[in-house]
Amino acid sequence: MEKKPELVQISSAWNTREGAPLGRNRYVELQIKKAKANGSAAKQPVTQKACEKMTDAIVMDGGNRGQVVKVCADPNCRTHHADRPSPEQVQRDRAQERKRIEKEKIAITARHRILAAILERVSVPIKKADLLTVAQHMLGSVSYNRIPLLAKRHKLEVEKSKASPVELLQKHVSHYDESGLCRLLLEISLLESAYRSGEDADSDALLSAARRYRIDAEKVLKAVAQEFVDKRKKKDKKTAPDKSTA
Repeated sequence: MEKKPELVQISSAWNTREGAPLGRNRYVELQIKKAKANGSAAKQPVTQKACEKMTDAIVMDGGNRGQVVKVCADPNCRTHHADRPSPEQVQRDRAQERKRIEKEKIAITARHRILAAILERVSVPIKKADLLTVAQHMLGSVSYNRIPLLAKRHKLEVEKSKASPVELLQKHVSHYDESGLCRLLLEISLLESAYRSGEDADSDALLSAARRYRIDAEKVLKAVAQEFVDKRKKKDKKTAPDKSTA
């Protein structure tokens, strides 16, 4: 390096870091060989072709550290960097990309403003068509394993239909009136909570809704527990041996 300070410093790593030797993405290592007399120079690999920008370089790291090699580090060289776009092409590509991004931003901004305008005109309560839009969207967000259970709650026979459970439900609820759609929205919102128990009463969405609608959750729980007891007694009675025949 002291004898030849003009040597280009190159790295065996791919990327070029600031203040570091050129990475392999910035140069092409050359292995110049004399072309044969039969005119086969055009068939030589680009790494075996010389160019005006060819220069000496020293490897700064890796297994070849300290080795001096020939390289082409000029990005405008059409011999060794022919696959790289010209500066003019880069500028054109950047201009097209800016136009594409701007067009996308305009479209998204306009759609958001359309949404804002729609929301300003929404009446309370919202109309059936809007309720259906919300309901069909929410049906698509119900977890995969809950959809068949929701279909069963609405007395739909999923097994006998060629449509998916979501499609079947979306078609089915399109015939609901406003009150039916409102009940469906609340049902979807509380469905997951209906399959969980043991939560804190303050954070339990199902129990919170029950309180709003003045439903005695404890009374319902006791009634269900009694039903299970009655069913078990009835089952035990059927399976017990008949003493009269003993």
